[in-house]
Amino acid sequence: MGDTSARPFDPVLRQRARARLPLTRADFLLRHACEELAAREALLPPGPEGLVLTLGAGPFTPAGHIAADVAPQRLPGVGLQLLCEEDSLPFGDSALARIRSVMLLHGVNDLPGALVLARRALVSGGRWLAVFPAGMALPQVRAAFLEADMAAGAIAARVGPTVDPAQSAALLQRAGFVEPVAEVVEVRARYPDLATLARDARAMGETGWLARRSRVPMTRGRWAAAEAAFAQGAEADGKVTVTLELLFLSARKP
Repeated sequence: MGDTSARPFDPVLRQRARARLPLTRADFLLRHACEELAAREALLPPGPEGLVLTLGAGPFTPAGHIAADVAPQRLPGVGLQLLCEEDSLPFGDSALARIRSVMLLHGVNDLPGALVLARRALVSGGRWLAVFPAGMALPQVRAAFLEADMAAGAIAARVGPTVDPAQSAALLQRAGFVEPVAEVVEVRARYPDLATLARDARAMGETGWLARRSRVPMTRGRWAAAEAAFAQGAEADGKVTVTLELLFLSARKP
């Protein structure tokens, strides 16, 4: 199976995290990502007819698409459904006309391998599209935890690594795609405190799956320090604006 020590994410913990809670009120980011991806998709020229695979969209999976996710609890419950990781797609060569990935690729251990598998699974002329967090993801949260950890004398991994958007087009080309397009869009959300943000992140399935996650306990004192550091960014109404960069990618199989 190869050395797994260098993998940044734990697939089992990731699956558990996505299965932990329903999205409910925390589905705003997924909904926004789906809508923005669909808007960009509508501007593309027509492609080949055939099966379309949509990963990670859950209840927002378009009718007629094969819905896929790493956790059954995130599948829409209707239509064709599939459990799989993006770096282990269970399709043969030239099986799909289009592949769409929504808010999942930032948790894939083998991104270059996932791109190669996607390209192989597409028919000639088939299109691959994705949206996922990249670049500067939640710098306000990272800074708050870093300040708390530095005060306690031990730095710990709290937020996962992200893809550099500047390298994304080259990754697509190396995987054998043509016409690569990369676009970064900043998304902002406002929170009254760090605890509310953490609850939303947990409901989104975005917490607790770093392979080398911190073994340093999050004591009450350390959490209070992080909350205080986060609150330093509050605006006049007491809320803190947090930012997330979403990377939209598109490419075609020649």
